[in-house]
Amino acid sequence: MKSVFYLFLLALCAVLLVGCENQEYADLAEAIRAGATLGENIEIDGMDVSGMEVAKARRALLAQQDAYLASLQYEIRAGEGVAHANAAELGAASDLDDVLLKALCVTQYYPGANRARTFSTSITIDEKKLAAQAEAIAAALQVQPENATAAYDKEAGEFVYTESADGLSVDAQRLADQLKIAVLAERSASIEPYTNVLAAEYTIEDARNDTQLVAEFSTSFAGSTYGKANRVFNIAKAAELINGVTLEPGEEFDMNAILGPRNGENGWKEATGIRDAVYVQEYGGGVCQVSSTLYNAVLMADLEVTDRTHHSWPLGYIDIGRDATISTGGPNFKFANSQDVPVTVGAQVNEEEKTITVSLYGRPLADGVTIRITSEKIETLPEAEMEIVEDESLAPGVQQVVREPRRGSVSVTYKEYYDADGNFLRREQVTKDKYRSISGITHVGPQLGTVLAETADVAAD
Repeated sequence: MKSVFYLFLLALCAVLLVGCENQEYADLAEAIRAGATLGENIEIDGMDVSGMEVAKARRALLAQQDAYLASLQYEIRAGEGVAHANAAELGAASDLDDVLLKALCVTQYYPGANRARTFSTSITIDEKKLAAQAEAIAAALQVQPENATAAYDKEAGEFVYTESADGLSVDAQRLADQLKIAVLAERSASIEPYTNVLAAEYTIEDARNDTQLVAEFSTSFAGSTYGKANRVFNIAKAAELINGVTLEPGEEFDMNAILGPRNGENGWKEATGIRDAVYVQEYGGGVCQVSSTLYNAVLMADLEVTDRTHHSWPLGYIDIGRDATISTGGPNFKFANSQDVPVTVGAQVNEEEKTITVSLYGRPLADGVTIRITSEKIETLPEAEMEIVEDESLAPGVQQVVREPRRGSVSVTYKEYYDADGNFLRREQVTKDKYRSISGITHVGPQLGTVLAETADVAAD
C-alpha cells in the first residue's frame, strides 16, 4: 500500500509541476477575458494570490517582478567610462504567464486540495533587446582616438604640438554574453567588458614629420633710403598677413588676395615703389620685397609657381632673375601646394637685423635632397634713347630728367639639386627673364623763339 501511495504522490507532483494536459483555457489571455479566478492556497513568488482574479494577480505579480528586476543592477566599466543598467532594461522578464496558467490549471483540477500550493517563476531574457542594449552601452563607452595636432605659433614662428591619444571599443557581443549570465543568475554585478584599442591614426611623430622646415630665405632691407620707415612698416604688415597661412594639398596661395588692396583705408603707408618704370611714392611700397623673398623660398621648397612677374629692372635686395613683383590690380604672385600634406607659410621681420625671413613648413624633399637657387645675367641689351617731351609748365630752356634711361638685360635662374651629403645631382632652368631697356624721359621748357613768337601774336591781336 505504501508503494502505491508514493506512486500517487509522485504523479500528483508531476501534475503540479508540469501542469494540466487538458486545461480549460488555451492561454492566459483567454482566462483573463473569462474572468477566471485562482483557487485557495496559491502562492506565486512568495505572494499569496488565493482567490484572486487572474488579471488582478497578474498585475500585482508584474509590479513585484518589475521592482525585483529593477533592483538587479549592473555597472559596466571600460577605461574611464562607466555605464549602468538594470535587468529590466536589459530585456529580462519571466515566465509569469505560464506559471499563472499552471496555477489556474491546478485550481481547476484539484479544487479540493487544501494545502499550500507554491509556484515560482523563472527569469527569461529577450535576446534581441539584450543585444540592442549591449550595442548601446558599447557605443556609449567607446572612446574615439584623438589624433596629434600641430598649431603654428605666429608670434614665436614655430609649431606647438599635442600628443595623440588611443581610444577603445567595447566588444558588444561578448558584453551581451556577460550580461546574460549575470541576469539569469539573478544577481547584481560589476562587469569589465572585453575591449579593443583604437589606435590614433596620426601621432605626434607624424605631426612633427609633416611640419618640418622645408625651405627658408631671407632678404635685407638695410639699404632702404627714401621713405624708409614707411617701407619697413609695409614690409612688416605684409609679413604679418602671410604669416601662418596654411595651404591644403592642391590649394593655391594668392598674394594679392591675402594682402588686399594697398591703400590708406586698409592701413598701408606711402613708400617708394616702381610704377611704369619710374620710382614713385605709392601705398604699400615695399611689399614686393616680401613677395620676392617668398618666391625664393617657394623655389627652394620645390613647390609649383603658378603666377610670377619680374620687375622693370633688377633690384638691390635680391639677385637678378629672383624677384617677384606685385601690385593692386596688376601683377600677382601665386603658387600651389604640390605636396600631399599641408604647407604653412612663416614670415618674420627682424628690425634690428633689418631682415625679412620667409619659412615654409611641410614635408621635406625625399631622401634629404635640398635645392639651391642661382641666377646669372647672360646678356646686356642696347641702351634706349632719351625721349624729349616739351613741358609748358617749365621755364624756357629748363630741362628736367623725369626718368633715367636703363639698359636692359637677360638673366637665367636655376634650381640646383643636392643630395643629403651635399653632392650635386642636377640643374634645372626655372626662368629666363628679359628686363627690357627703358628709355629716358626729359621734360624741357618751351623754346625761347617759340615763346617770343607767341607773345608777338598775342600783342598783334
